Amino acid sequence: MEVESAIEYVDIHLEADDMKRRAFVGAGLSGALIAPVTSAAKSERERGTQDGVRAMFPRVVRETFVNAAGGTPLGIFAEAGLRRYADFQRLGPGDGRGDYVAEVTSNVRRLCGELIGARESEIALVHCTKAGEQIVLDGLEPWRRGGNVVTNDMHFSGSLHNLVGLRMAGADVRVVRATDWDVSLERMEAAIDHRTSLVAISLVSNVNGRIEPVRELAEIAHAHGALVYADIMQAAGIVPLNVHDLGIDFASCNGYKWLYGVHGAGFMFVREALQGTGLPDRLFPGHVRYNYPPWVERADPSREDLEYESPRDARRYQPGHVSYIGYCALYEGLKFLARVGVSAALQHSVRLNQRLMDQLNPEHYECISPHRDKSPIITFLTRDAGHLETRLRHANATVSLGSRRVRVSAAIYNQDDDIDRLAEAMNV
Repeated sequence: MEVESAIEYVDIHLEADDMKRRAFVGAGLSGALIAPVTSAAKSERERGTQDGVRAMFPRVVRETFVNAAGGTPLGIFAEAGLRRYADFQRLGPGDGRGDYVAEVTSNVRRLCGELIGARESEIALVHCTKAGEQIVLDGLEPWRRGGNVVTNDMHFSGSLHNLVGLRMAGADVRVVRATDWDVSLERMEAAIDHRTSLVAISLVSNVNGRIEPVRELAEIAHAHGALVYADIMQAAGIVPLNVHDLGIDFASCNGYKWLYGVHGAGFMFVREALQGTGLPDRLFPGHVRYNYPPWVERADPSREDLEYESPRDARRYQPGHVSYIGYCALYEGLKFLARVGVSAALQHSVRLNQRLMDQLNPEHYECISPHRDKSPIITFLTRDAGHLETRLRHANATVSLGSRRVRVSAAIYNQDDDIDRLAEAMNV
């Protein structure tokens, strides 16, 4: 089912009139989604638009799902992309199937770049966020020659696991600790010196939605000759960003959270000026050319026996074949996101998160999110996680719940009713 067909499917099954259909498909989508409304004042058009978006995510119709930071449910548009690639594999390239796959592979890097203010030539396809970070760690020569890496404990815990492991193996890794769930720029600056090769951070923390002051941090890092890597997993697709304006040198992201794709289909950004120099080639993708018999009838004496030419852009960091089926889902997710608008999606999330906070008892739920007015993630401390888990399960509500923390992340498919049901379950 194509995305356009999927949209039509939603319209038919909602029995929407022409006005609602135009509101859903047309450019008015963003405005209708983010307008502050109450149930009494909500217009029929706005409600139809919200219902149309919601119906594209079957899971959220059946479940109070407020955990986009853990992964968004599969939308029917992304499912359509998966099916089209499956049909290509099953039936071959005829009847437009090959054309669709060619369309995806020709455009998905461009769309990823446009999302973060990068050029297509600066985008490589990688299977996960940590894979992009590892390419940077493996490739930086100053780091490999004894430089240090500076990070903080609000960076992604999986990345910290890797970095701490490298420190145990003898590398100089400096982890700045947060105070009251935030990390000051001054403490990060104090950890950076003339031997710092890389500053590695999460632009938006998966812990509590904290937003790293990366522009200021990049200025400090660059003044010391260091480069900056940003995990943008919790930013791309939900927080407007421009990697060049922010001074980011490298970044990576997976597609299954705010990009509405699936696991195994992510991307990496490498600033053009660093390609092949600041970040030397390590993977060497492509195919060798033979220049000796029996591969060729006559060898060309002016050429090497085995010739290799590196890709001229960020594709030089790709591992070779990628999850093409996964990128079909990501492609459709990026197109959906382009219709919604990143700024609109963020405003919608922030409003719903604030609606939840307003309904919770602060004595039972202490908010530890320093940027809750501009981040899609809001996190609370709880002293009763065990009972809360039971209540949430009975309410068929999904958030991210740890031993002490409750993380909530509303997305474009959530509505006021979701938040009200969640608040009711949490307040019991």
